[in-house]
Amino acid sequence: MTLSPDQTGASEDGSKQASGGAGAAQRPASAAGSLTEMVAAPPAVSFTQSFTQATLIKIGVLAGLLALLNYRYGIWLVKKWLSDADWTHGFVIPLFSIYLLYARREDLFSARRRSCLWGLPILLLFLAGEILGFYPIRNYWFGQICMIGVLFALVLYLAGTSTIRVTWLPVLFLIFAIPISPMLYTRISLPLQNLSAKGAVLILRLLQVRISSSASALTLTSKLGVERDLTVAEACSGMRLLMAFLALGVAMAYLEYKPIWQRVVLVLAAIPIAIFCNVLRVAITSYMFYLDKPEFGQKFMHHFTGMLMLVPAFAMLWLLAWILRWIHRHAVLEEPTRAGERTPAEGGE
Repeated sequence: MTLSPDQTGASEDGSKQASGGAGAAQRPASAAGSLTEMVAAPPAVSFTQSFTQATLIKIGVLAGLLALLNYRYGIWLVKKWLSDADWTHGFVIPLFSIYLLYARREDLFSARRRSCLWGLPILLLFLAGEILGFYPIRNYWFGQICMIGVLFALVLYLAGTSTIRVTWLPVLFLIFAIPISPMLYTRISLPLQNLSAKGAVLILRLLQVRISSSASALTLTSKLGVERDLTVAEACSGMRLLMAFLALGVAMAYLEYKPIWQRVVLVLAAIPIAIFCNVLRVAITSYMFYLDKPEFGQKFMHHFTGMLMLVPAFAMLWLLAWILRWIHRHAVLEEPTRAGERTPAEGGE
């Protein structure tokens, strides 16, 4: 969105029409003349003004070609989302990407679209990777990552840098819907399993439960004196919570303006929050075996706690975001003002 500063001295009362025809009220100048000049924003661009019928037809044709090119990858993704409980959130990710675009629609409508030649070699590179991922490498994860890269490079090539500044996050956010390769998944989930087991042992010992652990294996003695051997399986590693809350942390970091340090904190905080909530899940499930109610630990409680942990995890992430906003707001209010100027918080005339 192009901004044009008003010029002073155009009339007796100090006000002037902006070059685009929009009026902009000026603040009285200070004695030192150091006040920030007001800027006049041009009228908002509508969807129909930004995207003509011809442009929409071209977008539709390109979308159809992309869907045809990625048909097999798309079918595999949907099957994975349906069959694997760790990736059921994959259905929500594309919808959230659309919402992220909608949230910045005014910036998108007003962005200057111009072809960027740097996007062409990037596009060809990702296209080659996508084809190789299907054959002969036969690595669907690699091919699907390249699929996201093709979309990114296509937007860059056809619409340019102004548009990619608005759309890069909604495009790259789709990566959270791509299931991790089995080898990488195992390398991440195995340490999480062991960490969840050790964390559950610490919590249960506080509740006077006799329990010990070896890697992801647990041994506890129930109230009736029955010794039970439990294992924190791969499905209980917390990968579902981790991936879902990493995606949520990124979304919360960018839905509204925040300083860069707040965004980094929100994204990184999603990792320990997800791990902590999964530790609670394992502890609650194991406690059912301590109470000699294995049917709850094996069936109902195992699945119920998996859903239940989403509530405290989201609450902690939201509370952290609120605390960061509070710190930033008060830090701004406490900044000393320069002579003859007001802070944005004071508004002022």
